[in-house]
Amino acid sequence: MKHFDCKNYIHLDCEKGMCALSKMIVPIDGEGSEACPKFVLAEKCGNCAFFECPNKYGIGTCKGFEKENWAYNTCGACGCEKYKKR
Repeated sequence: MKHFDCKNYIHLDCEKGMCALSKMIVPIDGEGSEACPKFVLAEKCGNCAFFECPNKYGIGTCKGFEKENWAYNTCGACGCEKYKKR
């Protein structure tokens, strides 16, 4: 896993973010982007039990609601009433 997938990751721009716990700047990918021992899986559509069939771009189907719709796997789901950890 990467820092980017952690609940404690704060986006700063398209290349980096900050760990809310350590206050360290961390890259989104590449060297130094690996998750730390305090990693907590973020609530994202891609981590939800209702997210299915993602394509090569990470766009899949949300089946958690009465009407199915597409969703990005990286979309934040912390406010989703149907989110269910996979």
